[in-house]
Amino acid sequence: MFDFDEVVDRKGTNCAKWDTIEANNKPKDVLPMWVADMDFKSPKEIENALVKRIKQGVYGYSFAPGEYFDAVISWMKRRHDFNVDKE
Repeated sequence: MFDFDEVVDRKGTNCAKWDTIEANNKPKDVLPMWVADMDFKSPKEIENALVKRIKQGVYGYSFAPGEYFDAVISWMKRRHDFNVDKE
């Protein structure tokens, strides 16, 4: 569950969204409205999954399991009424 009330100050963390404003000659009070860069913490479930994966200690190449494709196909159908073939 997201906590939309918690303010996360990402300035000074090498965040392209916030820390390049002045370098790009933008006013200091500009409000960057990037779509793909959120200012909310990830849900605990995502953090836990990442920690579990990191603790394995091996970062080789992986493949996407069938469930991944099924989830994407289902999401595209539900959200956009668009049929995607697995192939």
